[in-house]
This record gives sequence, structure tokens and C-alpha cells, in this order.
Amino acid sequence: MSQVADSNNRKHTRVAVHVTAEIYMDAGSVLKGTTRNMSFGGAFVNIHLETDDTPQIGENCELHLKLGSAEAPLTVPVKCKLLRTNKEGLGMEFLSTTIEGYWHFKNLMVYNSPESDRLLQELETHPGLSIKKIQSEE
Repeated sequence: MSQVADSNNRKHTRVAVHVTAEIYMDAGSVLKGTTRNMSFGGAFVNIHLETDDTPQIGENCELHLKLGSAEAPLTVPVKCKLLRTNKEGLGMEFLSTTIEGYWHFKNLMVYNSPESDRLLQELETHPGLSIKKIQSEE
């Protein structure tokens, strides 16, 4: 189901985790897709983008990861900055989340990583995602 993607000299190991995601852009649009991979530093979300709805690099957004059942999902909000776009989707850098969001996200990553010990050790040197109070738009 998931595996560590090659690291490309990154601080954070990417893990192939496929979670339903909604991206609330600061400009007001909402994009829906599925994560391709995530790390404690960011995520790539598969989204089919039309040329007229492509967000700008550097734009802030809030990623909502939908965990659990589709009928009653647990939403993990993560403040992000858009780093790249392409025809497949969006790459974003994580900025912060809530304390509850952090624990759910950490558990998701560790559970889906084939090298969970390595991932936990990595957190000691490069924590990545910071914890802040987020006012959700839901």
C-alpha cells in the first residue's frame, strides 16, 4: 500500500500515502484530490488542474487531510505554501498544524512507512511540521 519514495537528498523521507485531500487556497478556491506522497515537510496532491484554475507558486493554502471513513472523516488541517504545480497536481511545503493534527499525521506516517524506526529517528533531527493553533475554514 505504501513505501518510501526515493529521498533525492531531502531532509524528510517521502512516504507513498494516498489520502483524500482538500486544498483551500487563500484566493478562495477549493481544490480536491488525493495525496501521492507526504513527508513531515510537505506533500504532493494529485489534482487535475485546468489552466484557468492553476494557483500561483508561493501562495498560501490550508490542506485538509481526510482520515477514516468517507461518511465521518477526521480532518487534519495543515497550513502550507505552494512550491510547485504541474499537470498532475500540486507540491506544497508544510508550515504548521494543530497539536491534534500533528499526532494524527505522525501516526498516519509511521503506520504507512515500511521504515517507521528511520522515520521516527528523522524527526529527532528534522522535525518539519510545527504546531500552531489553526482556525479552520470548515
